[in-house]
Amino acid sequence: MSSEWSVEGYFAKNKSEYEAFLRDSKKISSIKARLDLTKPSNIEKLYSTICTGGIKFESKLGFDFEDEITEKYENNLKKSSGSKNKTSSTKKRIIKEEDDFDDSDYINSRKKVEEFDENVDKDLVEYYIEKQRKQKNTAKFAIIAVALGVVVLSLFMVGLKVLSDKRSENVKEQIEESKKDNAFVFTTIKPVYNTTVTYDTYVIPDILPDYKDAYDRNNDLVGWIKIADTHIDYPVVKGPDNEYYLSHNFNGKNDANGCIFVDMNCSIYPRSKNIIVYGHHMKSGKMFANLEKYDSYDFFTKHRTIVFDTIYEKAEYEVIFVFRDYVHASDDTEFKYYEFVDVNSETEFNSYMDELREKSIFSSNAPVTMDDELLTLSTCDYMQANGRFVVMAKKIK
Repeated sequence: MSSEWSVEGYFAKNKSEYEAFLRDSKKISSIKARLDLTKPSNIEKLYSTICTGGIKFESKLGFDFEDEITEKYENNLKKSSGSKNKTSSTKKRIIKEEDDFDDSDYINSRKKVEEFDENVDKDLVEYYIEKQRKQKNTAKFAIIAVALGVVVLSLFMVGLKVLSDKRSENVKEQIEESKKDNAFVFTTIKPVYNTTVTYDTYVIPDILPDYKDAYDRNNDLVGWIKIADTHIDYPVVKGPDNEYYLSHNFNGKNDANGCIFVDMNCSIYPRSKNIIVYGHHMKSGKMFANLEKYDSYDFFTKHRTIVFDTIYEKAEYEVIFVFRDYVHASDDTEFKYYEFVDVNSETEFNSYMDELREKSIFSSNAPVTMDDELLTLSTCDYMQANGRFVVMAKKIK
């Protein structure tokens, strides 16, 4: 392969990927010039910035650098929690003068809950309890009490984060519990569901009983998606744009996991020909990360059915296409799956289906006609710059 498209030992397949390598190389060089990456504190700051989206990479060069930082961060945590004597840097970070201590920095560094090692803080609590018994000096006792309070506050805030994350992922379980013991108590006025509402020439159906409580919690709810043998079992929302739910969960809280959401140009009722649903590809396996399981022929053949209920009807879909794509330039004339919402003619529809079948990794032999209602699930694909991994299905009649 020609070195013309090589950057730091990484070979690009095309000009677009080569430029992504160059941009990531420049970012990494800038980071290394500004930060001493042998210092754990700098690793922690950089790791937190990457996790919260402050720094984003576009290529395998950048993703490998992310993995390197993650590994260093995890190794630092293990060293910190495994030391019997506690490192002096850890003690100094906790036992600081009250005026110098900013607990928001400490809490923000723990934003990615799945990476949080609570044993560190448990050890610190035990340390301060022991030291409190031994120290009789009033001034030292006061410093220890303040430090202990900060640790407890940090654990409390992290606990709230975990609870919020669990609630956003287990709304369905809460709905089931509400049926048994009326666990949900809402301060908002519930809509009258047995009333027929008209919009233009359409009659809006009643909301299904299973989703009434969840809809009261968030009126952006439009449905629920579930795929067997994956983590995909989430509420689906539709916001005023395609940005809000990239960084907010079902409860409207800031959350790097975001929420599964429908493209703003699609319509649930009356239904557009194609409903496009987006979700983050999280390294933790959450949200739409497990969509990539469809890259396996064995998984594709055994998991052809996707459950996608709207708040108005229950439905199942049969997977017909699995493919990789990328976000094209706005002036690119090539077919863009993420703009395929409706069609003007059967000829146009058939042309789209031919293009998707051509680029598919796996595809079904089942016929797809203009009468079919389609569902497209899309997430990021780290195999290429601005890549997307896509699964398309048709509604089972």
